[in-house]
Amino acid sequence: MMPEMLFQLAEKNKVKIPYETVDAVENAYQFKDLSEFIDIYIKGTEVIQTAEDFYQLTMAYLKKCHEQNIMHTEVFCDIRTYTDRGLPADMVLDGIEAGLKQGWKQYAISGQMIPTFIRHLGAEKAMQDWQFYQQHISRFPAIGLAAVEVGYPAKLFSDVFAEVKAAGLSVVAHAGEEGSAAYIWSAINDIKVDRIDHGIRCLDDPTLVSYLQKTQIPLTVCPCSNTSLQVYEHMNQHVIGKMLDLGLNVTINSDDPAHFGAYLQKNMEQVQQHCGITNEQLIRMTFNAIDASFASNERKLEMHHELDVYDSDIQHHV
Repeated sequence: MMPEMLFQLAEKNKVKIPYETVDAVENAYQFKDLSEFIDIYIKGTEVIQTAEDFYQLTMAYLKKCHEQNIMHTEVFCDIRTYTDRGLPADMVLDGIEAGLKQGWKQYAISGQMIPTFIRHLGAEKAMQDWQFYQQHISRFPAIGLAAVEVGYPAKLFSDVFAEVKAAGLSVVAHAGEEGSAAYIWSAINDIKVDRIDHGIRCLDDPTLVSYLQKTQIPLTVCPCSNTSLQVYEHMNQHVIGKMLDLGLNVTINSDDPAHFGAYLQKNMEQVQQHCGITNEQLIRMTFNAIDASFASNERKLEMHHELDVYDSDIQHHV
């Protein structure tokens, strides 16, 4: 949610927020670490109260995606933040889904939502949320595990994710962002993850690196988020180049773009500017992203074709 929308929704829903100006919000979006980000993020969600608000939020995001030539997007959402405030769980899915349907019509962007369990609220709450999600499994391709990582390994959620898998859904999980390589192993072994969000700490464990080389589990790396949350002080310290050199299945992503001041394009520009990432590597990561997505096979072919055309144009001009 961009600062302007935070104010619009606060006014519409008569919610008092602790900021006087857009600048004040932008200043609050300078985070010390993941926990501080989550606190401010949760505070911002208080202005969202209806499915229509979610629709507006989704459309604003998709407009930005359209400006950056994004063809497919997969967005995380959760119900717990809203049901804990007495709001209906349906409004989250209904609002986002309506936005994604309109985004396809208006911008030809295909999109899916991936509901997540909030890990620092524990396995019991996750199981309660799953009771709702399992009534709606045709509406999303996967379920994720997100929020505060350290202290909440995936192992705590093995029971609920066994049910998610049994229902035929894929599993994704934030792992190895602030947590050690052990958190990535837990996501792999304990909840049978299909795609790992972040995964940058895998380099601390050579056995894990060779496992990831062999299995090619996709890693959704979010460079600007990592510097915003002080995982790295400066982008030139980022390990994305090393991950690619090791043959890992890396994709480049934006995480929470409004909060980190970096949509997908800026993430690409930053790693090119500070990490020596080449055009070929950016194209390789985009190929990886298509294959790692939960888009239909037909849609993947369309995106591959578009990227092939772009790639051959670049080769032609070199």
